[in-house]
Amino acid sequence: MLDVSGFSRMMAEDEAGTLNQVLAQQQTLIAPAIRNHGGRITKLMGDGVLALFPSVISAVEAAAQIQADAARTRHLRLRIGINLGEVLIVQGDVFGDEVNIAARLESLAQPGGVALSAAAYDQVRNRIPYDFEDFGQHEVKNIPDPVQVYVLGEELTSLPSLRRSFQSLAQEPALHRGMRPAMLLLAGGLGAVTAVAGLWGWQHSGRLGNAAAPAAGRPAATFEGSPVIAVLPFTAETLQPDIAGMLSQEVTRSLAAASDIRIIAPSSTRAAAGLLPGEAAVLLGADFVVTGHLPGTLEDGVRLEILQAVPGGETGAKPLSILPPQPPQAAASLAPQLAASIVRYFGKPLPEIHTPPRPDGAVSQLFTARSLRQQGRSSGAAQALHRVLQLAPDWPQAQALAALWHLDLLTGPVAALPQRAAEAARMVEGLPPLAAVLHLRALAAQFAGHPDTALGLAEQLAEAYPNDAQGQLLRAWLLHLAGQNGGAQKVLDRAYQLDPLPQPMALTVQAAFHLAAGQGGEAAAVAAAALALEPEAQLAAVLRCASLAALGRFDAAAAACALLKGAPLTVDQAAAAFPYSADAPRRALRTGLSLAGLAGRP
Repeated sequence: MLDVSGFSRMMAEDEAGTLNQVLAQQQTLIAPAIRNHGGRITKLMGDGVLALFPSVISAVEAAAQIQADAARTRHLRLRIGINLGEVLIVQGDVFGDEVNIAARLESLAQPGGVALSAAAYDQVRNRIPYDFEDFGQHEVKNIPDPVQVYVLGEELTSLPSLRRSFQSLAQEPALHRGMRPAMLLLAGGLGAVTAVAGLWGWQHSGRLGNAAAPAAGRPAATFEGSPVIAVLPFTAETLQPDIAGMLSQEVTRSLAAASDIRIIAPSSTRAAAGLLPGEAAVLLGADFVVTGHLPGTLEDGVRLEILQAVPGGETGAKPLSILPPQPPQAAASLAPQLAASIVRYFGKPLPEIHTPPRPDGAVSQLFTARSLRQQGRSSGAAQALHRVLQLAPDWPQAQALAALWHLDLLTGPVAALPQRAAEAARMVEGLPPLAAVLHLRALAAQFAGHPDTALGLAEQLAEAYPNDAQGQLLRAWLLHLAGQNGGAQKVLDRAYQLDPLPQPMALTVQAAFHLAAGQGGEAAAVAAAALALEPEAQLAAVLRCASLAALGRFDAAAAACALLKGAPLTVDQAAAAFPYSADAPRRALRTGLSLAGLAGRP
């Protein structure tokens, strides 16, 4: 926890001048030191910051650099507290007693000094060439037991630099194995949070080219092959965290048309919220991660940082470039502008995106609508989207989103799905060929009995938006419905590359593959996995019902069918949600539904 010493007094004397000094110090001294030592700022609180570090050594060295540089450059004097322990991370924010202890340690540090808890001190004792002083036990507010404190004090300007890189950390497992990320709270609320236990068992082999890492600020054009890039959820000082996160997803959508790169879908990057960049890269199989921070409002722009994953290191990611905020002419142009700056860094092409001016209120409402929908608050999302269309009734993106939600392919009732597809297609008539528009037109054509037209639209979608994971998934499903299972699996594998973490719709398509191939057990298991992620996933429920019946588990199949919206359904109603043009998979599905007890001919 980092705090500006004497902040209240200075604010009383010169509010504007003090705030300017604090912001300048955070941007030019504190934030670079945190990043250079593998930390990540999670919150700015006036004159303070909260940050996560991969180890206590990283946090201590960052703190030492900050204090030494502040003394040398005559910046504001700071107090820093460092703690180690478990915390909770919720929507990018951190909670727990360990955070509170770090804040109390900061208040016990001398101006220009650093205070450590006993847990943090035990991890660095005799391992780094710094002299710590035992400051004794202290009673601190809201913490029941006394806290043992160690201080790093007065000679920070002469301390040697450890000059440890992520590469060297990865090569010294004996030193760091078992360490949890350290908590560091910096000036006026800048906090680094204690190590977070690993929650993910996913293993990815991040594919890095043999070319040397690009120099900071220069294009990474020497990267071999197509780089895999993940745009992580953005953070913000004043905006709500969900608004900043939605902006990062909008940037990813703007990158859907980029070629020669692979962009990880927002449905997977959301799972990386709160992780260190290196951890996120491992989880998502990314070569590069892009982080972003909003210093104020959307109109202030976003400060982007591009980091490259370090092979073999779960937390390792080395900074390559920092892109300064570029305030847009209007909030609607911010996401495309950020997307263009990212692909420009990598020297890759991106078709020009025309973004007519939209009311800033409409942009914020659109972000709110998407966020509420992701939280399962459909009613509130619909109301927010209605306000968007009131403010910007001719906005194609909002109109297409309304049509997608009207269709509701994932959780909507299966009985009226063909009709809703036709209605959604009519809602986007006359709109430009956005990804969502092509998606809806392809679905409507398939349900209307025109599979060749549907596949043609899906191929147009995949060509125009190669990084649209949903578009690739749609194409895989349409190929499967046409009986082209070999090509369908290849396209589904492409969708998995863009969206590597399990998603309900992708699992539903995979379950359909299994059922059509006569693999009832696999189909039932994969459909169950989809329902575990989204209990309202209706297509997955149909497949689970049919596959359990194909296995002879008739009671379980009947129970699964009873959970469908609008039950009891007929075979025709349930099977109509899968508009097969191939005979064999249609028969397999209808037979399973009939065996499960649905009325009608198989």
